[in-house]
Amino acid sequence: MTKGTVTRRRVTLALALAAIFATLCGAYAQTTLKVGVSTEPASMDPQYSTTGATQLASQQIFETIVGRDKNLRMIPSLALSWKEVDPLTWELKLRPGVKFHDGKAFGADDIVFSVKRIPRVPDSPSSYKRNVAAIKDAVAVDNLTVRLLLKTPSPQLPIDLTFIYVLPSTTPADATQDDFNKGKYVVGTGPFKFVEWVRGDRLVLDKNPAYWGVKSSYDRVIFRPITNDPSRVAALLAGDVDIIDQVSPVDQDRLRKDSRVTVLSKPAATMMYIHMDSDRDKTPFVAGKDGKPLAKSPLKNPKVREALSLAINRQALVERVLSGAAEPAGQFVPEGMVGYAPDLLPEPYDVEKAKRLLAEAGYPNGFSLTLHAPNDRYLNDEQVAQTIGQFFARIGLDVKVQALPYSVFSTAATKLEYSIFLMGFGNTTGDSPRGMTAVPATYNTTTGLGANNRGRYSNPEFDKLIVAAAAASDDDKREALLQEAARIAFAKDHAIIPLYYQTTTWALKKGLTYEARMDEYTLANYVRPVK
Repeated sequence: MTKGTVTRRRVTLALALAAIFATLCGAYAQTTLKVGVSTEPASMDPQYSTTGATQLASQQIFETIVGRDKNLRMIPSLALSWKEVDPLTWELKLRPGVKFHDGKAFGADDIVFSVKRIPRVPDSPSSYKRNVAAIKDAVAVDNLTVRLLLKTPSPQLPIDLTFIYVLPSTTPADATQDDFNKGKYVVGTGPFKFVEWVRGDRLVLDKNPAYWGVKSSYDRVIFRPITNDPSRVAALLAGDVDIIDQVSPVDQDRLRKDSRVTVLSKPAATMMYIHMDSDRDKTPFVAGKDGKPLAKSPLKNPKVREALSLAINRQALVERVLSGAAEPAGQFVPEGMVGYAPDLLPEPYDVEKAKRLLAEAGYPNGFSLTLHAPNDRYLNDEQVAQTIGQFFARIGLDVKVQALPYSVFSTAATKLEYSIFLMGFGNTTGDSPRGMTAVPATYNTTTGLGANNRGRYSNPEFDKLIVAAAAASDDDKREALLQEAARIAFAKDHAIIPLYYQTTTWALKKGLTYEARMDEYTLANYVRPVK
């Protein structure tokens, strides 16, 4: 064999090996999906917090008893069917052949365990208790049948079950949040298995090949929290991630013109609002214009809260700050959803009336306040807060705006450290009761009502209507009760100040598609290459 022949063979072999290596690298790239998200979960325990970021992570790994489709309609999940046996008994028929990620067969014992565990989850900042408040007991009839025995009739129980994430019954009762966050007990039945969570950097998941539902097109998914909007867009354009959520209005037009990118939008169920401390006489971030404490917080006065609402030009907010990616709101849900009251329109912008109301309430010269807000959770949230601060200044208030990362902001808000702040709530049931029972309802750790009531508003008349609506089996009666409750909370008391319903926008690299959802979640098993 000549020296030239050997050289040629070596070159040929080297080229072949290089081709194989390139193919393998290409295959790996094709089977790894990188998702840039605007925020990150509070815990890997799916029953720890109802916040959207935590549910987004939970949805990848765990499943709920009853499911919801992209338009928030109830669909079978781990329960194939559900029926009301009598007013105090519901029966669930479970899906056969489902396995947890550790190989354990799913069955009735897991439903019973998961339902009973929720009230025992310690230190939950936003509990699921309200979703099981009507349940007195859960009983396994056989391996694929569960009966839920109720304290009071609950026609909306199937809706509540769409929020009950199911863990295996083998999960220790004393499992800690640290155990979950390290992945020790992160075992679900969902489309992905837990690999690792490095807070602030990444959540890594692997495909569950045994999943009964829609399987992922990718072997691995990496969620990266990128809280800054421009940085998230830059990461997409640089190829560091394949899809991003919460595309800001200012970036949408530019991305729609970029041939490397596909942009998808969906009307969302999130209502943005101003929450106020309407309970305490002394509230930490409200004072006189001289900086001295006031004898009584003005936020306790419904006239002051109405004045603040009238001071906000919602249409200008939507058009100028959100570039039209929202719709002004006057109540928890938009037209078309159950509980919508047609007479509760967005509050008109009326500076002069707002000033008159302040004077009638005893504050003709206004007062000073600090408005808190997240700066990385919702569309242009910090800019929205700054603009609202300017609106408040027009009616004579001295306003300071302080925006913080959502993880810091939400913890402080839950601890009641603020006086007035910007917040959002996702009405992911497609009707008003979830928001109404979570935010304006009187805070009650036993029932779970008012779990997101960070202003501690309380009106027994409102609570009575909400409880009656939950027990009403007649749809028309239930809707009338919800509408009347909305009138009390929004028109009479101004318990919170509705601002707008936001639109959610995703951007993906060209060649990918996603089934956009009203609940704003980015479910990785629905991200697919275009065929």
